[in-house]
Amino acid sequence: MELTSARPSGRRSRRTRHLLAASLAAALLPLAPAPASAATAGTDACPWGYTTSSTVFFGQGRADSGIPNYDLGDGCTLMDTIWAEAPFLDHGSFVRTVSGIVTTLKRDGVLTGYESRTIVRAAARSSVGEPQPTPGTRAVPDGRIGLVLYTVRATMPSAPEATLAALAGCGYRNAEPSGGVDNFYGKTATALAPVVAGAGLSVPSIGIGLGDLENNIDGVIANARAFGARYVRISGSGSWGLDDYSEVAATLNTAGAELKKAGITVAYHNHGFEFTPQNGVRGYDVLLRETDPNLVAMELDLYWASSVGADPVELIKQYPGRFPLFHVKDMAADGSFADVGEGTIDFARIFAYSAMAGVRYYLTENDSPRPDGVSSACDSYANLRALRY
Repeated sequence: MELTSARPSGRRSRRTRHLLAASLAAALLPLAPAPASAATAGTDACPWGYTTSSTVFFGQGRADSGIPNYDLGDGCTLMDTIWAEAPFLDHGSFVRTVSGIVTTLKRDGVLTGYESRTIVRAAARSSVGEPQPTPGTRAVPDGRIGLVLYTVRATMPSAPEATLAALAGCGYRNAEPSGGVDNFYGKTATALAPVVAGAGLSVPSIGIGLGDLENNIDGVIANARAFGARYVRISGSGSWGLDDYSEVAATLNTAGAELKKAGITVAYHNHGFEFTPQNGVRGYDVLLRETDPNLVAMELDLYWASSVGADPVELIKQYPGRFPLFHVKDMAADGSFADVGEGTIDFARIFAYSAMAGVRYYLTENDSPRPDGVSSACDSYANLRALRY
């Protein structure tokens, strides 16, 4: 399933490769348990691991080493080896772990001295393993708060101007419309975009369908440009198996490469089903490990992750720099939806990891707003503005 990155010939011997493969397969067994037949030659020992399509990546900016994520044998990559050692007690233990792994690989001729030094520097510059305090003095930047327009879906088709004006009136500066190419609440992107802009709202991201990415990438780009959106996001299906997640990851990589040329990033929005293990592996992990972090982002829905026991903080620690978009929605004590700040989710604890996550926008949402979408949205905005972390 994974392709080995191109390497200069003669860089590593067949014997070294086989020894690495054997040791990595054993080390990574808890990460991705292989079936009983995995002993046969040529089997991918890390079938749902990090692929060679990306770099050795520990977060944004200087935490991205830029060094290819080499296949070390039997489908196990350098990133598989590093993250098999998680969790890390602290930042120092993380850097020491990375240093020990790359030193061994340099000694065995798998990495050059430059590559090993660059990877260690990226690890040192990352935030992995660093505790994130909550002094209670920081606020979410007002210009980064937005609303997922699904909250006001009842009035957007019939009264978009009044709805958007009311949202801007209570303080929102950003909105995320969702639908499909040229079908946003019954309007095309070129028809709705000036209405949103006329209300004084920016559109950092739009929601589209997976089929749009697969069959109409030109339309996706045109719609994103009409709104001025930097992100386009899709959602998944509860019927997917691990192979489906792997196929979607490949689609996201392919579409992400095309969108990047247009200055747009594709993102995946989760529900809860992605966190249900299948043969010991979560579909969400497949998406994150098999997509290129320089091409594909994640829009982390805090409610849906929390609703099935997936801790957003632990996700951020494991996949730093992958979450530029948050869907900020709260959970009532009975598990239903609540306005932001009126439920049980500890947003202050999560937002303390915003820099590690790479968050750019905090988009509030309520799937079942009461008494109406605008009132619910405005309550969420006021509570989020008052939050300190």
